[in-house]
Amino acid sequence: MPELPKYLLVDGHSVIYAWPELRSLHFSRPVQARRQLITLLQQLQDSSDWRITVVFDGKFGITPVRRENELVIVYSTIDETADSIIERMCSRPELAPLILVVTADEAERRTVESLGANCSSPNWLEDELSSQRLSLDDSLKRIHRGAKW
Repeated sequence: MPELPKYLLVDGHSVIYAWPELRSLHFSRPVQARRQLITLLQQLQDSSDWRITVVFDGKFGITPVRRENELVIVYSTIDETADSIIERMCSRPELAPLILVVTADEAERRTVESLGANCSSPNWLEDELSSQRLSLDDSLKRIHRGAKW
């Protein structure tokens, strides 16, 4: 049986533009829209088994630093795109089946799937975030009910 994806690779601006609330925020305050997405993704990573990397198109590029239990944030440099970074990350045949890419870009979806990675939509990500929040809330309620204060 093939191993299930465990790395979530998020095309940051694709998700921002796909979600109406973040899209409207991005037009007036792009840094805040990115921060809000990053906060949601960090919460998902903290409450699930996903190891998450979010990739944004940028002007200067930032070398990603990964600390244990933190998501990785990558900005493309001026001579590359977020798509090219995602494709490079999916190009290793031994890792590609473990990666789930979240993007609304159909061309990007076809490319990463041809490399052997899995792909999903920003709508799936929104559902996954909701599901994890509900799961966490249910767990907290059970713990609270069982607590002997």
